Amino acid sequence: MRVFLLVGVWLWSLALAFPRIGVHEGFTRLVFDLPSKEVQHTLSQENGLLVLILKGVKAAPLDQVVNSSEVASVQTLPEEGQVRVVVRLKGAVEATVRRYSDPERLVVDLSLKKEASTPAKALPDPPRSRPPKPPKPVVLLDPGHGGMDPGMVGYVVEKEVVLDVALRLKRLLEKEGIEVRLTRDRDMHLSPDKREDLSRRAALADSSQVNLFISIHVNATPTRTAQGVEVFYFGQAQDARVLAQVIRENGGGELGQRLTQEARTVAERILFDIVAQANQRYSQRLAETLGRKLSQTTGSPFRGTFPGDFFVLRYAKVPAVLVEIGFGDHPVEGRRLADPAYREKVAQGLFSGILTFLANGAYAR
Repeated sequence: MRVFLLVGVWLWSLALAFPRIGVHEGFTRLVFDLPSKEVQHTLSQENGLLVLILKGVKAAPLDQVVNSSEVASVQTLPEEGQVRVVVRLKGAVEATVRRYSDPERLVVDLSLKKEASTPAKALPDPPRSRPPKPPKPVVLLDPGHGGMDPGMVGYVVEKEVVLDVALRLKRLLEKEGIEVRLTRDRDMHLSPDKREDLSRRAALADSSQVNLFISIHVNATPTRTAQGVEVFYFGQAQDARVLAQVIRENGGGELGQRLTQEARTVAERILFDIVAQANQRYSQRLAETLGRKLSQTTGSPFRGTFPGDFFVLRYAKVPAVLVEIGFGDHPVEGRRLADPAYREKVAQGLFSGILTFLANGAYAR
């Protein structure tokens, strides 16, 4: 199963282009993220060209060389009220089109026809250079706080727990051939200024460098009675409890309020940005997947996923979440988080969620 997942993972890029293009063994996939169910599409194929027209969509111009076994290039041509996509094919190619929802998207798979892919004569192929291996996915892990900022202090110290979990998760992912980067690999801060510290972490979530961004934290509550897993994606906090938590993670006090307001300004722009909306939907799905897998593995209750104006997530151009792995001030869960064996379970749960998300993103989205 893991080998199957890795083949899909290695050949997959989560860049939020229009279309997203994936080159796989035996087919080339084009994925079009759509703003609504009302988008209509027509497809035609003639003289080595496949032409797809999407009505009710806006997109930036694109002229990209693909050079797979099936596709030479892809052009995206914005027109009034619609987008025309022209795909230059190589030889006899057949197209399979599927429509998915939640989020809305159109998937076009292009593969060589069987008679075209089978050689007519049993002659040896001419020598040719091997195509370069597609890049492996890169996951950026952010152990929250660190250095002069301990985070929450209860039955555990947040900065210590999240670093330990991140290092355990890194080892698990690397065994599966996934590249992992850390915002910190020891007890350190990126800057003594909290705003700069969070900005440096956020800047590392660059879509040209990484595919996923996961910020790991330990939760707390004034009543010290709550326990369970919560996962946040970027967006406007919808209730007072979440807003208070966002302010705390953004630095607390007046600073936390100021950074939260800055992040909220960015969150408001998402309403007018189709690409940002698509990334938000992917982030929400990543949050749901991580939360459920983490809860299943550890037995800790899954309290849900929530939008939040987190400063560290505000500019991420890849699926990005902030996961609260448990409540460090709860008399039971806090003591569990102090146990290395339980932290290993936490890492296993996050690991399972990441693999599930990557596999689904590569083959069903």
